[in-house]
Amino acid sequence: MFKGVGLYPRILIPFVLITLLGGLAQMFIAGTQLERATYEFNQHHLETDALMVAASLGEPLEKYMEEANDSDLRRALVVLNQEKRYEYLIADRDFHVVGYTPGVGITVPTDHEVSLSLPELTRASQGEIGSDVRPDLQSVDRLFVAVPVLYDRAILGYLLLSQPMEPATIEAHNQWLQLIGTAAPVLFLIIFASLWIAGTIARPIRQMRNMALEMAHGALDKRIRVHSRDDIGQLADAFNFMAGQLEQLIRAQRSFVSNAAHELRTPLMTVKLRLEALTDPALAPGQRDLYLDELQREINHMAELVSSLLVLARIDEGRHDSDGEAVDVAAILSDSARQWRIAAQREGLRFEAAIPADLPPLAIPSAEIRLLVDNLLSNAIKYTSAGGIRLRAWQKPHDLIIEVSDTGVGFLPEEGARLFDRFYRSSTSRHEISGHGLGLSIVQAVLEHYGATVEARSLGVNQGATFTLHLPTAA
Repeated sequence: MFKGVGLYPRILIPFVLITLLGGLAQMFIAGTQLERATYEFNQHHLETDALMVAASLGEPLEKYMEEANDSDLRRALVVLNQEKRYEYLIADRDFHVVGYTPGVGITVPTDHEVSLSLPELTRASQGEIGSDVRPDLQSVDRLFVAVPVLYDRAILGYLLLSQPMEPATIEAHNQWLQLIGTAAPVLFLIIFASLWIAGTIARPIRQMRNMALEMAHGALDKRIRVHSRDDIGQLADAFNFMAGQLEQLIRAQRSFVSNAAHELRTPLMTVKLRLEALTDPALAPGQRDLYLDELQREINHMAELVSSLLVLARIDEGRHDSDGEAVDVAAILSDSARQWRIAAQREGLRFEAAIPADLPPLAIPSAEIRLLVDNLLSNAIKYTSAGGIRLRAWQKPHDLIIEVSDTGVGFLPEEGARLFDRFYRSSTSRHEISGHGLGLSIVQAVLEHYGATVEARSLGVNQGATFTLHLPTAA
């Protein structure tokens, strides 16, 4: 029904329709009840007058019928004629007309005998109050009320009063007009409130839409102003949070691409220049071997960089799956320690390992644990020119701690948090030691996948560094 229609009319139209239909239905019900109450009040009022008049006619009618004395009855009829509030007809118990006014609204036979076919007289003959609304002889709607005239609890005759329905109809119409006049401002107020509410709901949505379009065209710093703490305000907060995260992600991706291009451009340029030099037939054999060694190093560097990028891409895409099987951490660490002890000794460094045999198992693949430890130990050896490397592990109540420390170049304390940024390298090693700055980023990305953390500490330049892994045993 609302396909292709904006949010504002989709909120406004149903709300206004429901309000109008509900208001009109309530007004119709109320007006109908008021109209019925008006007619009932008019009928009840005439019935009350009829009972009062019938009570005053009991004795005069009894004298008229028993003593043939009509003086009291005439005086009573004079009083009725003077009031002129309604037309009347009086009949005795045999339905012979005793007195009437021409405008009573019924046909009075020449023999002055009223027909019992009149519904109100039929009810009156049964000792009840009879009433009926019907057109009179001039086709004007009139209310007819008939009551028995009693004397000593005996029915002596009948009194029929009638009056036109026009005054009651006019009063009912006035009630309708008053009801409409009262309800119309309320309906207009409700419509105005509907417009305001629909605008209040739709306005932030339109702002979000416009903001999303601006962000799609590059305005990543745009944010929505939040003026409330309701659901719409919370939605705006969520949108702003999403926009901030998206801005960070896009900036990180741009930085990542820029840094990756920079890291690849340098070795590629070196390879290009060395290959051009190798094509020179006059190149000395010793120089040729030197260029080939440089080519080999640059190719290895690019291979390591591409491998690291692939690992990070796999983690970023959510394709970093765990088999969930518990592994023997102590055995894995001991095996890594044996391999890296050889590498450390080759560089003239000490290597110490303190790995308890009763370490708890972890539900982390052995390849992932090796990746973490190998990256840390590789960095420790790379950035340490003298001294030693130490690998330790111990258990806490809820964590397994793996720590790698060295006596290398260290870093400034304020650089500890940034070491895990992709392509970031500390100021102490940026120019002296080769590398691409992705190893610690891979360590942090893998740990985040398992709800683990890594911490980097150093007392300063040439004060060594310590990297500590906190692996929850419930991972």
